[in-house]
Formats: sequence, C-alpha cells, structure tokens
Amino acid sequence: MEEKLEIIWSESALIMLAELHDYICERNASAADKYISGIYTALSKLESHPEACPVCRNEAIADKGYRCCIYKNHLIVYLIENKLVSILAIIHSSRSANVISSL
Repeated sequence: MEEKLEIIWSESALIMLAELHDYICERNASAADKYISGIYTALSKLESHPEACPVCRNEAIADKGYRCCIYKNHLIVYLIENKLVSILAIIHSSRSANVISSL
C-alpha cells in the first residue's frame, strides 16, 4: 500500500475558502456548508492520488509544477512536494488567468 501524502493549506487558500463560504452563505447557509464539504471530499482523494489532477493549463503556473483540481465552478490550485500536497488557491473558473498567474 502506498503512503498517503499530507494535505496542507496555505493561509491565502484558507482565506479564499472562507470568502467562498461567506459568499454562498449569503444566499443559502446549507448550500455553503455542502459546497465546502464537497471541496474537502474532492481534495481528500489527493492524499492517495496526488497526480490525479492535471498540471494547470495556464503556462505561467504550469511551469512551476502547479496542478489544478476542478470542483464544480472552481479551480483548486495545488503543488506536490516533499510528501505534501499544498493547497495554494481556490479560484472561480470565470476569473481572469492573471489571478492564477499571480500565485
């Protein structure tokens, strides 16, 4: 059995997650909780299969080795290094590529 990697969150990714929750919560608190739970569930798979999601298509961050996991309307940007999966950002898919490039 393969060793599981640890998932860690950057401070900025946690802030983005909280802002996303707050935004959805303005309309429906239950839906907000369910959406955030879905993100955690999707990302938990990375513990065993960190390369399941492709390298990001944005060249500026693909060159850094960043990967993008898609969850519904959001891109979750992460990096695999030293037996860690580092969650770096959660970005709505309609946002400009420049937002992603600033990571």
